[in-house]
Amino acid sequence: MDDGSFVAGVAPHLAEMLRVAAVLVGPAEAEDAVQEACVRAWQGWGNLRDREALRAWLLRITVNVCRNWLSGRFGTRRNRTASLDGELARQLALPGSDPGSSDHARALDLHQALARLEEDLRVVVVLRYFAGLDASEIGAALEVPPSTVRTRLRRALAQLRDRLQADASLSAPTREGDAP
Repeated sequence: MDDGSFVAGVAPHLAEMLRVAAVLVGPAEAEDAVQEACVRAWQGWGNLRDREALRAWLLRITVNVCRNWLSGRFGTRRNRTASLDGELARQLALPGSDPGSSDHARALDLHQALARLEEDLRVVVVLRYFAGLDASEIGAALEVPPSTVRTRLRRALAQLRDRLQADASLSAPTREGDAP
């Protein structure tokens, strides 16, 4: 096992792993989850046969660690009240840095809508839009066919669209005299 090749192989993927973990377990737990994923990757480094699949392999480990994290196997709970400001917000590609801006509010609405998705749908959205994987890579990371990934992604996006539209219509200001 070569320490240098492990570090060189994993380092370029740490930001993606952090983005995925931040969305799945929350910003407060993301770094710890990624650290655990790196430990597991280190332990399995000698068993990785195809170094070309390193990215998908690391993200699969990250997703699995996050699933375990959420189920309480690490003795922790998801911190839903953690701030999305600062460096992590930039890593998550949240628009706007002003917490009072409408872009920031939309990003928080999106984050909440993502959190309400079923886990299998949320993971596909996170891997596609936060880690930048395509359907084949997501399929490899989750060990499901790419067609299943596309179906889950389509269903997840439809649910997100419906939830965000419903939330927008609930928060839209009404004019005086309009019926509620």
